[in-house]
Amino acid sequence: MSPKIIALAALLLASPALAQMPPPPPAAPPAAADQRGHGGNWMAKRMFPSMSEAGRAVIREAMMAGDDRKANRQKVEAAREKLLAALAADRLDIAAVKRAMDEERAVAETSRNAKQAAMLAAFQKLSAEDRKAFAADSRAMKARMEQRMAGWREGWKDRRDDRRGDRRGDTPPPPPPPPRPGDAE
Repeated sequence: MSPKIIALAALLLASPALAQMPPPPPAAPPAAADQRGHGGNWMAKRMFPSMSEAGRAVIREAMMAGDDRKANRQKVEAAREKLLAALAADRLDIAAVKRAMDEERAVAETSRNAKQAAMLAAFQKLSAEDRKAFAADSRAMKARMEQRMAGWREGWKDRRDDRRGDRRGDTPPPPPPPPRPGDAE
């Protein structure tokens, strides 16, 4: 090949790298984005699609309101650690086990009560249409979850049966015994 053709080929191969594309315009920040970077009401829209935007906002606020989840989780973990320490001791102190269980239950109950109060206040703010939509969407979510759980249970049952090798009726019958000497064929 001639040096001119080699230079031309090198130039053609390098031309995309030499071309300067203008930088893309900066992305507009999403309106009301949450900490995960998703657009504001994405979870409520998926969970309660039949509700109005205003109704979803009320429910979202109630679901996010209440107590400090991180602090509650730490309190529950501390109570569980007390429980495990009492169980791991050489001498079982059943009173300490009960206190740890009571402490964990009290934290969970306080949290549930705060959530319940927030939801009760939210339900009072909803229109009749949004309350009906909330009930319908909640029933639909429950049905989807039950269907998903039934599928998971069936999948686990199938895997367990496969490991055992007993497909409960799906296995072929055993082969006939070999012929004995003297039997007519």
